Amino acid sequence: MIFALGIYSCNNPETAKTDDLIAIINTSIIDMKDGAISEGMTLIIKNGIITTIGPSNEIELSSKTKVVNGQGKYVIPGLWDMHTHTSSESVTRSVLYPSFIANGVTGIRVLSADCFEPCWELQMNIEQSRGLQNDVKKSIIAGPRAIFGSTYVNGAKPGEPSTVKAPGNKQDGKKLVHLLLDRGVDFIKIYDEIPREAYFGIADEANKQGLPFAGHVPVSIKASEASDAGQKSIEHCCAGSIFEECSSEEKKLREQITKLIQSREPKNMYSLVLELVKTYDDVKCQEVFKKFLENNTFYTPTLVATEMDNILKKEDWRSDPRIKYLPKKEREFWIEDEVATKELLGIQDPLIRKKRFEIVGDMNKAGVKLLAGSDCGVFGVHYGSGLHDELELLVEAGLTELEALQTATLNPAEYAEKSDSFGNIREGLTADLILLNANPLDNISNTKRIFSVLSNGKYYDRQSLDSILENVVIEVAKKN
Repeated sequence: MIFALGIYSCNNPETAKTDDLIAIINTSIIDMKDGAISEGMTLIIKNGIITTIGPSNEIELSSKTKVVNGQGKYVIPGLWDMHTHTSSESVTRSVLYPSFIANGVTGIRVLSADCFEPCWELQMNIEQSRGLQNDVKKSIIAGPRAIFGSTYVNGAKPGEPSTVKAPGNKQDGKKLVHLLLDRGVDFIKIYDEIPREAYFGIADEANKQGLPFAGHVPVSIKASEASDAGQKSIEHCCAGSIFEECSSEEKKLREQITKLIQSREPKNMYSLVLELVKTYDDVKCQEVFKKFLENNTFYTPTLVATEMDNILKKEDWRSDPRIKYLPKKEREFWIEDEVATKELLGIQDPLIRKKRFEIVGDMNKAGVKLLAGSDCGVFGVHYGSGLHDELELLVEAGLTELEALQTATLNPAEYAEKSDSFGNIREGLTADLILLNANPLDNISNTKRIFSVLSNGKYYDRQSLDSILENVVIEVAKKN
């Protein structure tokens, strides 16, 4: 028998009861491993941890319990966006972090949460990033849990001397690892132009020190080599990694791409990418996927970021109603980023997009562990809601709805070696949860139909989530 003196909802708040003890009753729980749905269930959450799960008609509740009526709702774990960027401390605190929570994104991996001073105005150093996380833990601000990457690690350019911050040789690469360890980052963010010798210096020392490294595949390295070297994840499908190694004309085209990237003003890169697509060799690609499997290399496609210059895309990001959640300086950066990106890449032939989506589907079929990442912060990709766009595109690429959900729940937990803390719904796990108004296994777009969110021990009903978004608009106006 359930002793529920009142049902907590946005229409009937139980103001006398706290979030320390919450019960979600009469709800449906979706298991992220097999998609099994348990109906008529109750979850009891104590101090942010799931303590009890069972049939609602078998669980008695204390009169001190805040009760949430989950009838007709579906409970899934909070979502992780595994490729994000932030902004200045002020904007991240008052705009970006709340936007993640309002969209059910309870965890993020920040690709570059640090900078070597002087910093760009739309970036934080690691002390500021950690400070915000402390405020999240103390419930001073609403925000996601976070994994913090280093500043972008690029190497010395051809002809320039090697330094620790821009390594060109193995010795400086090793020294850089220790510098980043001292700064306290969670992983090293690898970028495009690290010389081969410096990359393997970083990889060797990072592996010895237990500091993960992840990010781009430098032009001097093959994706399979990065996997063998221990790179934990590879970002962005597929130029820069898969397209090159899967081409029957790899050597010739890789040389041309390297020469273009290292030129003073690289332009029209898509012309070479199209040649890679036209010379695609599936047998070569399957060998790369085998490497990923052998080495447990994760892959983050960031499909939504590559959609922004899709010539078949009808909508322009400037007309997206979500633009109201973006401060002026960030909008100005988007305009600059769009111009620079289109100058660098040129026009994306539809064949490139088609092959990109096929490769993501093939990687999934081969068993490669995919991570959902939006690359929010680049032009046109919104904070929080961009992850839902990414999930829809992953389904378009051939993943089932459950597989898409796993890229934002189970797989991030495994990546972070935190499967005993989050990623699914079990007793003893952290209660970062989303209640949805419709079943996401029927349609992945239902992840947008959020009824409420539990994050960091706090319960946000629909009214609270709407208030967060309203306040974001107010904060954006202040910064304009």
